[in-house]
Amino acid sequence: MGLASKLAASQGQMPPQGQAPPPAQPQPGAQQQAPPAQQQQGGYPTPQQQQGGYPTPQQQQGGYPPQQQGGYPSQPQGGYPPQQGRYAQPPPPIPNQHGYPPQQGYPPQQGGYPPQQGGYPPQQGGYPPQQGGYPPQQQGGYPPYGQQRGQTMPMPPQQQQQQGYPPQQQAPPPPPQGGAQAGNYMQILQRAVQENQLQAFYPPQRLQQLASTIGPQVAQISQQWRIPMELAVDLVRLSLYDIVLFIDDSGSMSFEENGERIDDLKLILQRTAFAGSLFDTNGIEVRCMNNQHAGNGIRTDQQAFQLVSQIRFHGLTPLGTSLRNKVVDPMVLGPAKSGQMDKPVLVITITDGHPAGENTSTIFKVIKDAKSKLANTRFGPGAVAFQFAQVGNDLKAREFLAKLDSDREVGAMVDCTSTFEVEQDEMARQGVELTPSTWIVKLLMGAIDRSYDSQDEARR
Repeated sequence: MGLASKLAASQGQMPPQGQAPPPAQPQPGAQQQAPPAQQQQGGYPTPQQQQGGYPTPQQQQGGYPPQQQGGYPSQPQGGYPPQQGRYAQPPPPIPNQHGYPPQQGYPPQQGGYPPQQGGYPPQQGGYPPQQGGYPPQQQGGYPPYGQQRGQTMPMPPQQQQQQGYPPQQQAPPPPPQGGAQAGNYMQILQRAVQENQLQAFYPPQRLQQLASTIGPQVAQISQQWRIPMELAVDLVRLSLYDIVLFIDDSGSMSFEENGERIDDLKLILQRTAFAGSLFDTNGIEVRCMNNQHAGNGIRTDQQAFQLVSQIRFHGLTPLGTSLRNKVVDPMVLGPAKSGQMDKPVLVITITDGHPAGENTSTIFKVIKDAKSKLANTRFGPGAVAFQFAQVGNDLKAREFLAKLDSDREVGAMVDCTSTFEVEQDEMARQGVELTPSTWIVKLLMGAIDRSYDSQDEARR
């Protein structure tokens, strides 16, 4: 069962490809506590859980000396508290606490990318408490890496009411969306600008305007995807980027695994379009590896599915050559050299195989050349971010992406995400449950938030 099928099953929808529907959900009754299977299956918190607090995610320690460019204050380093796992299945929050714990992020970055010395070195540290107006919470969040599943807490009152449980009297109001909350978003965006060297795009006034408008979008994506607010808040970084989805349309996508790879591709395209259009009304751009079909301003499920239905999956996997010709040169380097680049570009490549029809070193060269040429413009190397994600179970593809992610030069310029099944197995060995929705969040954030990338590398 592929990613799309698992997501449909976990949400009680009909799976693609004519597969058997998921088991019927239990009817609301007089039980006072949801059965364990319902609490753990798929790892999804209900939307009401997102009013509670979640511990802050892991961050890399050190490696970024202070920087004071473009009016952005430098941030202190050192002394980070221990990490709370980002992908764990969160037990429901304490009902009488609201908000989510403030985050404090990366110290500002100066210079280029720190090299990675082969393999996947472990990362240390986490977020220190953030000055965002919300008190830190001691309970109700993710268990740390390695903590066993099954340690649950009482369900939040709203979920109890949906399932027929008696309401509780101490239910809190939802967290405020203005004032301190906007200040929290401003700090997150400032951190992203400093970490990814985006000062040429975002003077402080532009950031302030952006931070004041994204609160409703955060709440909407939290409810729509059934993810905790702590993860939804991370997604505000997407508002800083134009998103280009570069998809593998080689023949293996259609004839391997009974077409499940295409179903997974549709899901990723739909989710990316939804998130991209939520934070940027222009939507996302889509380019294919072999076909000339292109999607511009994709914002809805219907547009995403219509585009995929027009694609003929055939040919090889000229990953580097096609990425350069269809994305990097016309959509990144061209606008940067002419000074007409309004936003940095996040390029998300979805592939099911290793390069074929070209030298495997081509993609390495394309990435290094893009970063080098951007460094000679006023926008800098942070003007493009590269994310690679695998669909399908091809072992050679997995090994190739692991090599790309751990390369001494290129590894620090990209993030690579394994298939949902591989990532889920790795997390399960640590007693943590990964859900399809949190895997999608990791895919979207890995190249623009190093805490997601570092968690992958620390596990390997």
